[in-house]
Parts: sequence; structure tokens; C-alpha cells
Amino acid sequence: MVILAILAAGSGFYVSLKQSQNQSALTVSQAPNIEGLFWPNPKQIREFNTLDQSGNSFGLEHIKGKWSFLFFGYTHCPDVCPVALSVMAETYKQLATRHKNIQIIFVSIDPERDTTEKLSEYMAYFNEDFIGLNGDPGIENSLTKQIGVAYYLNNEEQTENYLVDHSASIFLLDPKARFVGKVSAPHEAEKIIQQFTKISTFINAQN
Repeated sequence: MVILAILAAGSGFYVSLKQSQNQSALTVSQAPNIEGLFWPNPKQIREFNTLDQSGNSFGLEHIKGKWSFLFFGYTHCPDVCPVALSVMAETYKQLATRHKNIQIIFVSIDPERDTTEKLSEYMAYFNEDFIGLNGDPGIENSLTKQIGVAYYLNNEEQTENYLVDHSASIFLLDPKARFVGKVSAPHEAEKIIQQFTKISTFINAQN
């Protein structure tokens, strides 16, 4: 039931987003047919403040001017997170040779266990350039809240070795700090690169 509730919450967010897009003055013929693209009304990310894996402040100014791939998870995740980050490591390796303004951000939804030290070790394992963010995902302007990521901590009976139900999608922010797209699982580097290329080409043309 918990997993169904999470899926329902996530689905409600995307339905709402799509409905707002359909209310735009743009006609259907003007809207691009690109998988995962949220257009013509991408969500503008508001000011937020958290800490990265080095303990430094990280906010809106750090995502402006860059294409940011966001994945929400936790370092104790047994499968989904390490698989997704491994794919993103390969994706980043290929994209970084062509794009200088790309960053991969791992946002913890389990801040109690994901200390800055733990995040630092975890990020370094996949790629030293990856950014790990800590902080309370429940506060109003957190990236988790703004993107609308649903999650559930199964810690009612455990305080240490619990699992967290969460989204497996990768979310894309453009250089204007707008939430413009989503890459659904299962993840493959070539698929992500193709999807990103189509989305970024379209967005750049609009700017």
C-alpha cells in the first residue's frame, strides 16, 4: 500500500504538470514531441539552501548556468541507487567530452544516515565530479519538495537498517534552473544521452 501511495502521489504531480502545460497558449502542433520533455510550462526552481558532500553551502546559484541531472535516493540503497549512479557515471563520461556545463547531483532523502562524510565516500565511488546533497527533504523549498519526489522511510520498527521507497527517475534542470524533463527507468546511458540531446537542443533553440 505504501508503494502504491508513492506511485499515486508521483503520478498526481505529473498529471498536474501536464494539465498546466495543456492550458498554455501554444497549440498542440507547436509543442515538441520529445520523450520526457515538460513543455511549454517548465517549473522554475526557487531559492533553496543545503549542504554538499564537502559541507559547503549549495543553493540556486549552483544550478544556474548548468544542465543538472538530479537523482533522489540514499546511500544505503541496495539496488536502485547504485545501478542508476553507475549508468549516470557512464553517461557523464560521454557527455562531459561534448558539454562543459553538465553536473550530476545525488539528493539524499535519508539525511539522518547520509552524513556529509558518507555522501563524500559514496560520490567518490562513482565519480569525483558528482555532487551529493544533504539536508531535510521535508522543508518547504527543498529540491525534493520542489520537484515533487515522493518517498517513504520504512523505519517504524528499525532505526538503522531500514529501506526507503523512492522514485527511480532522473530529473533534468536546464541552465535557467527550470525543471524541464524526466528520464524514466530502466536507465541506459545511450538512451539518456539521446533523450538529453533532443531536450537540450530544443531548449537551446527557444533561448
